[in-house]
Amino acid sequence: MRLPVVFLACAMALALPGRANEPRATLDEMIGQMLLVGFNGTSAKGATAKRIAGQIARGQIGGVILFHRNIRSPRQVRALTEKFRSTGHPLVPLISVDQEGGKVQRLSAKNGFATYPTARTMARRYTPEQAQRIYRKMAEELSRAGFNMNYGPVVDLNLNRGNPIIARLGRSYGANPAQVTKYARAFIYAHREVNVLTSVKHFPGHGSSSRDSHKQFVDISRTWRDIEITPYQMLAREGAIDTVMVGHLYHRAISGKKRVPATLAANAIDGWLRDRVGFQGVVITDDLEMAAIRKHNNLKNTLIKAVQSGNDILLFGASGSDPKFVPKATRILREAVNDGTIPIERIALSYNRIKRLKEGLAARSGPTDARLGVTQ
Repeated sequence: MRLPVVFLACAMALALPGRANEPRATLDEMIGQMLLVGFNGTSAKGATAKRIAGQIARGQIGGVILFHRNIRSPRQVRALTEKFRSTGHPLVPLISVDQEGGKVQRLSAKNGFATYPTARTMARRYTPEQAQRIYRKMAEELSRAGFNMNYGPVVDLNLNRGNPIIARLGRSYGANPAQVTKYARAFIYAHREVNVLTSVKHFPGHGSSSRDSHKQFVDISRTWRDIEITPYQMLAREGAIDTVMVGHLYHRAISGKKRVPATLAANAIDGWLRDRVGFQGVVITDDLEMAAIRKHNNLKNTLIKAVQSGNDILLFGASGSDPKFVPKATRILREAVNDGTIPIERIALSYNRIKRLKEGLAARSGPTDARLGVTQ
């Protein structure tokens, strides 16, 4: 049943108690902050970059993610990120990237940036204090290039040495949750020193798996251990988590009765992550175009399930290149609210979390950003 316009307006007014004289966000604007996209192209003057900058300016998307395909040189990437950062929208866009070190390093020596060790090397060769100094240089380089969010650190435990996506790539700090937490903390605080957000990943834990969720559905029911959420609990207790990235990982006890990945399971996010871990901030999906999701869901199902499950930011790694994607995704979610499939309060809750995160980011910018040559 379609909800009356008056009901929607009242719901938003209740959910969004803004400051005096502050304009209230429309439903489409709230949905827009939940969408974060990747795209093809390297030029700030290209048609795709101009369109995405316009979408940011109009509040139709909340940010972007850059990959190897978008990065050619420090000057080039700086021009591209500046295009997105200078649109004038009151909420700063999230300009994000995967920069862990080792194999997962979008800014690398190949495109004119520094090289950083894998997590495994960091834990074996350096103390947490030394690691924080190294990660500070990484974060400074990211900030100079115009990024304000890094998808790391990885807090997956190295419980399966044959794991194709974590262990074999050296992306874990080890099998001991206390050690993993120490190095993750070093990563996080180094980035905080220069006002770059981080995202701990991949909840509830990819380290014990034997498959890669980029390529297929991954069931961790028989291999996952309770200690895999310990780093999240330890970091959450000390307020050291900016955001959490949820992985496309299925566990029958975590996801609930339906055989779906944690990304699409309310029990995993609202139950385990919110209640058991105690994290109440912004939750980001892993790329919703990965095979673990794409092979089993169409776009409509993916969007609706991801929002119903409690995710705040929906990451689509390539769809930003399609001019029709953002209008289509917005329409799907708008209609789902209008017909009662998704409560308006669910959208408003995510919007408020994202808004607080971005306002904090903007409030902390200033002397540090100026010193690094970064403007807001």
